[in-house]
Amino acid sequence: MKSTLFRMLVWAILLIFFAACSGEDKLEPSITIETTGEFIIDAKVNAKTTISFTSTYAWQASTDASWMVITPTKGNAGNATISILAKEENRTGDIRNGVLTITSEGISKNITIQQDATEVINVKQNEYNIGQEGGECILEYTSNIRNAQFTISEDNLPDWISYTLPKGRAMQEGTIKLTIAANRSFTDRTAKIFIQAVDANDLDKVLLKSQVINITQEKASVGTSTDYVTGDKKVFQLQKHSKGNGVPVVFMGDGFLDKDIESGYYRQAMEKGMELFFTEEPVRSLREYFDVWMVTAVSQNNAFGGGYSTKFACVLAGNGSTLISGNHDMVETYTNLVPEIGGNTQLFNETIAIVILNSNEYAGTCYFGFSGAGEFAIGYCPMIDHINSENFRRVLCHECIGHGFTKLLDEYAYESQGTIPASEIESTRRMQQMGWAANVDFTNSRENVLWKQFINDARYKGKDAFGEELGVYEGACTYWRGAYRPTNQSMMNSNIHGFNAPSREAIYKRIMKVAYGSQWQYDYEEFVNFDLKHLPQPRSAGSRSAEENRIPQLPAPIFVGKPLNSTH
Repeated sequence: MKSTLFRMLVWAILLIFFAACSGEDKLEPSITIETTGEFIIDAKVNAKTTISFTSTYAWQASTDASWMVITPTKGNAGNATISILAKEENRTGDIRNGVLTITSEGISKNITIQQDATEVINVKQNEYNIGQEGGECILEYTSNIRNAQFTISEDNLPDWISYTLPKGRAMQEGTIKLTIAANRSFTDRTAKIFIQAVDANDLDKVLLKSQVINITQEKASVGTSTDYVTGDKKVFQLQKHSKGNGVPVVFMGDGFLDKDIESGYYRQAMEKGMELFFTEEPVRSLREYFDVWMVTAVSQNNAFGGGYSTKFACVLAGNGSTLISGNHDMVETYTNLVPEIGGNTQLFNETIAIVILNSNEYAGTCYFGFSGAGEFAIGYCPMIDHINSENFRRVLCHECIGHGFTKLLDEYAYESQGTIPASEIESTRRMQQMGWAANVDFTNSRENVLWKQFINDARYKGKDAFGEELGVYEGACTYWRGAYRPTNQSMMNSNIHGFNAPSREAIYKRIMKVAYGSQWQYDYEEFVNFDLKHLPQPRSAGSRSAEENRIPQLPAPIFVGKPLNSTH
């Protein structure tokens, strides 16, 4: 009995002892964050940070942020480190938050992790499908870039798209209105454009571009006229001279339907051609000497080649060629519909007839040297890209002012052409005896070249507004050697930088001879005084930079050498 009581007493004492020991060893659960400061990671993908902490017991970790990856997600008591990784770039435009939660033994710690926002221009839509007739297209965007102006990058902007900027200089969200010209070609066309942010204090400094925006426009369908009489062969005078006797220019169109005439589109195209004709000096400043007419012409179809029929039977060679052929006799017939010209051989012989093709193709060709037709010339020019394009303007000026009206020759050259043959030099010399081809020569002597008077004139020394300097540059008439031009670039070379001084002189002479007849005598000083007051200048910022948007050379003018059907 005593033994049993003794054993029970010992067990009671031991239980009390172990219970006391157990109470002294049990730790309170705790999580202590060792890393101090704000937890911010970079905006870029794979940006990361770490958090160090101590836990008295085993722990687990989780996050509510889909953009965040944490490792490890659990661990034992003691010191621990968790890595936080951004698995995507933050393009939301704002700093974004995520919560890291560490739990252990019923307690938890919430830690806010922030990811910086990268500078962005986010577009609401990046695919647009536009109908053939064009129209407006509204681009919506948001951005977190401060002190910026938003515009359209012109690096990839085609001429058939123009735009209107939003009001204000630092829009954080807004719209840009695109205007899409009608697509009159028979193929779909596409453009890849960007919205860009430029520094509001330095508009040449591009801060960021948006993702690409794809514009697709459907092709035109081939049309057929039904009324070939009502709108055909109507003559309208678009401009009447106010000085001299009038310098005749006649516009007509090929590939235009009866509905194009009825709607006014035909007249719009002819008036646009007239305005483009007067954009380059010295024609621009001598506009008051010109008479300009348009003659309507109804074509069966508004497409060229491929079995289609147009009034002047124009054919675009294609396959890399920019040559256009046409029915010259029909052009002559329509030119003579102008009452002042028909029956007046002298006036007809001074006329430049300009045929505008209802096409967006890049091409252009001039024909002159019709036997017995004097200065009469025909320039064929499509509305390249669209009716308001810079390429349309440049080709029309090159072909119709340069070649057609003034009989200037090309100042570009191909290395593959080699040296100009003697026969070409001889034929050009014959042209020069008629006052033509005044912008090329076959000597590199600055004392003997045709434009030596300009080279030796101190008033023409140095670079002009385009950076061009008069001299003797080898390469002209498409030949690499043996032919020379006055400037490195010009309207008769790459269709840029305006007409150079010898070309301007030739244009001036031609206008004055027609306007005043044989009584007019050329005076160099009189020309220079006029010229220096009307020197060509780079076009406005609204036009695309010609230097950055050079276009392929056009075919050399074609000397026909045979008469038209009439007695002219």
